[in-house]
Amino acid sequence: MESEGLNKFLEIVGDAVHSVNTICVGLSSVASGAAVKPSDLTIGWSSSNPDTAAAKARLFALRGSLVFVEEALLKYLDFLKACLTDEPKISTALASEGAAERVIGVSKFLSNAEPYWWPMVVLLIRWRNKVVHESTIRLTVHQANLLTNNADALKNKHAGIEISQTLSNFESGQITLKDFTTLIAVTVRFVRMLDEELEPRLHTLEGFEIRLKQRNLVRVFNQLMNSNGEETRRRKLKAFLQSEFSAVPDTFFEEIYKNGPISQPRA
Repeated sequence: MESEGLNKFLEIVGDAVHSVNTICVGLSSVASGAAVKPSDLTIGWSSSNPDTAAAKARLFALRGSLVFVEEALLKYLDFLKACLTDEPKISTALASEGAAERVIGVSKFLSNAEPYWWPMVVLLIRWRNKVVHESTIRLTVHQANLLTNNADALKNKHAGIEISQTLSNFESGQITLKDFTTLIAVTVRFVRMLDEELEPRLHTLEGFEIRLKQRNLVRVFNQLMNSNGEETRRRKLKAFLQSEFSAVPDTFFEEIYKNGPISQPRA
C-alpha cells in the first residue's frame, strides 16, 4: 500500500523518465540527419555535425533530469520526517543538513535493502550537485567499495551495467542513458522500501483511513468505535490496532480515537 508521499515521488520521477525517453527518441532523428526544423518554430538551429549535436543535447537532458529526480527524493524525505515525528531516531537522521547525509542516516532503518542501494542514491545526489554547483565532493572510499563489491549484482539486476564505468563517468561528468536509468531505478526501489518498512501513511489520519478502506476494514473499525462505553471502545480499538496495524505508534492512538468512526460513501 503506497503512501501519498510515495505516489507523488513516483509521479514526478515517472514524468522525468518519460520526458528523457521522448527527448532521446527525438534526438535519434537529429543524429541520423533526418530531423528538419519546422518553419513555424521560431528558433535558430542548424548543425554541421548532427551526431555530436544530438549527443551533447542528450547529455544536457540527462544532467538536467537529475535535478528533478533529486528534488522529488528530498520532498519524499520531508514527507517521511513529517509523518514520523514520534520516531526520534529516524527524525534525527532525516534532520541532517545534507541530502546525502539524510539518505545515509535513514538507510540504517531498512532491513531488506540491497547493500548497494543507498550508495547509488548518494551517487545520484553527488552527481546532481556536480551538475548544479560544480561540486567536487566524491563518494567516500567505503561508498565506492560497496558499489564495486556489488558489481555483479548490479550488472545482473540492472541491464548489464558496469559500475566501474559509471563511477568513471561520474568523475568525468559524462553521464550515459544507462547510468541515468540505473540511478533512477535504484532510487525508486530505495524509496519504495522506505515506504514499505517505515509505513508513514499509518501516521496520518488520511493515510490511516485510506489503509482501512483498502483492506475493507472500515465496517469492523466503525462497529468497535460505536461500542457502548468509552472503556470498551478504547479496549477494542487497542486490540484492533495491535492485530491489524501493529506499526501504528502508541502516540497516534488518541488521534485515531478522537477522530471517531469513518464516514463511508453511499453505495
